[in-house]
Amino acid sequence: MALVIAGSYEGGLHGWTFDNDNYELKFSFAAHQGCIRCVATNSHVADAQPLLLTGGDDEVIRAFSLSSFRQLGELSKHAGTVTDLCFCGSKHFASASADGTILLWRLKEWTCVHVLGGHDKPVHSVDAHPSGRMLLSTGADRTLRLWDLVEGRGAHITRTKGESTKVCWNGPATSYLLILGARVEVLDVETSTTEFDMDVGARVLDACFLAGTDFVATADGAGCMSVWSAQGCVWRRSRRGGGRVKALAGLRVGPCDQCASLDAWAASFRLVAAASSGAAEAWAPAGPADDLDDEAAAAPAAVAAGTTARLTCLAVHAVSTTRPRSNSSFSGEASKRGLKDKLKRKRARSRSGSGV
Repeated sequence: MALVIAGSYEGGLHGWTFDNDNYELKFSFAAHQGCIRCVATNSHVADAQPLLLTGGDDEVIRAFSLSSFRQLGELSKHAGTVTDLCFCGSKHFASASADGTILLWRLKEWTCVHVLGGHDKPVHSVDAHPSGRMLLSTGADRTLRLWDLVEGRGAHITRTKGESTKVCWNGPATSYLLILGARVEVLDVETSTTEFDMDVGARVLDACFLAGTDFVATADGAGCMSVWSAQGCVWRRSRRGGGRVKALAGLRVGPCDQCASLDAWAASFRLVAAASSGAAEAWAPAGPADDLDDEAAAAPAAVAAGTTARLTCLAVHAVSTTRPRSNSSFSGEASKRGLKDKLKRKRARSRSGSGV
């Protein structure tokens, strides 16, 4: 079972449980003043307390527990819209903003440990290397930047072939993709050369790698979702339900040792889509390569009900059956008592060492 979480233009946060191609609304509430631009979960960290981070036009980052569905607190340090969020390993997360900065936060104390300045225009996208030690970012200044998160400084700058609205690593971090208007480029990490590119034909709203494969999924402004390989488009569907898909994510629903083909991937995964019509859909990208002459092929495997909000962003989180470790809270009596106890123990050790 998994949680599918989407933010909306109206500032609402909506979550569904997803199991056996069935959606069930779990929560829906107002989380921000204004549009929610980004959501992120720490689903990659085993046995950790499941966390959800959200950011938007109100310049605030909010954190929620996905165990209790309660807000843990909020962080206010950006001076512009929070445009993107990503977890960096198990101990940190990064936030990007229209103010041109990227902030690196430590989860344990919920404090900002590095301010990464370099973009002289809004930062559109950030994505952390699987090691958690490096970060890629793109912005309106038409640069791609690599950051050393250990030292808290820039490591490399590359000019992009236009304004890139998203950067994303593939699973093994051997390549990464860039959205450049109506095109998507996949580049090799070692050589920075283009492995293959896609001319989608309309402005690309989101793109992601399909886990365990070299396939890339895209959603465009013409209302189409497509899957691409180095040989070209291998699957395309035109949404018939109205609205445009604003965000994509992959969700594992079954065992898969190796997905050598798109049909094999579709047997074990779903391509989850959040649309501006309010629909959260799950697609199995298999069958005919195109749906132009097949109405049945244009239907998703599952469609969530329960909201008419204009969805803007998306995250998925696998539900674990193990008891998670707890994280520190932002504030409140519990954290105050913990700090007081720590100071008492420190004073006791000091008096003992001085012979008092």
